[in-house]
Amino acid sequence: MDIYNGWLIVNSYYNPAKFNSLYKLLQESAEKAGLRFSKWTSDQRPTVIGSAARDPKPSFVLFWDKDIQLAKTMELSGLKLFNSAESIALADDKIETLLKLAEKGVPIPDTIPAPTCFPNCKRNPASAEQAAKILGWPLVIKENVGSFGQQVYLANNVKEAERILTHIGEHDCHFQRFIADSAGRDLRVTVVGGKVVCAMERRSQSKQQFRSNMELGGVGSARNITPYEEKIAVEAAEALGLDFAGVDILMGKEENERYVCEVNSNPQLQSTIDTCGINPATNIMWHIRSQIKSAE
Repeated sequence: MDIYNGWLIVNSYYNPAKFNSLYKLLQESAEKAGLRFSKWTSDQRPTVIGSAARDPKPSFVLFWDKDIQLAKTMELSGLKLFNSAESIALADDKIETLLKLAEKGVPIPDTIPAPTCFPNCKRNPASAEQAAKILGWPLVIKENVGSFGQQVYLANNVKEAERILTHIGEHDCHFQRFIADSAGRDLRVTVVGGKVVCAMERRSQSKQQFRSNMELGGVGSARNITPYEEKIAVEAAEALGLDFAGVDILMGKEENERYVCEVNSNPQLQSTIDTCGINPATNIMWHIRSQIKSAE
């Protein structure tokens, strides 16, 4: 079996200990698919805009970061990234995700972008009040960029919304209809190469916590998904052009009430492995190998 060499690009500054086990898992899975890569932080592999790369190019780059400018620069120099810079950018900005999903007909919760707030300006809570007239209370308020559920808030009234908007400040955000039947639970579907690999239902262990993220104390359980859930998960990944993704789905009361809430371009895999007994990294690496060979 031919061996293909590549790079694993990770963030220079955000590198908690749990990520080291993830990177080791990715490297071990790569070797099984005949891929071999070296790990570099984003500041160790500077790429010059407007200059031909002098170093030998690897066959692929597994871009496990959200540094969009670096990703675009690497692509401009002729490198093949998994996932692509455009796809990562679409997934990383939640409102851009929702706009693209809506454009492609993928069901999402009703959403209203909040007015842009420039530096040194103060947000007007009236924007939340106006949104709530359409979407209802409680109202979900989300920063457009965030991870692990930490930039997602729930406002029960104008006073709470004002406090949240003051905290958010000038960061872009949006308002979203609260799916009450999915409070404290959601469905994480792992998609690789246009196919569902596995799925787990995540549940909060606290009645006061409306978010189900594992980092916030949620627990997961493997489960089979319906054809409709599979369909919208695959469509969501395809809409954003992602080679692999973790698609988060909110669940209404009826089987056809499913809404894609977020799509992750570099999902954390360990909780999926622990819950489902399946290693999606293996699927990712074989997908990358197939894409490299088809491009030869």
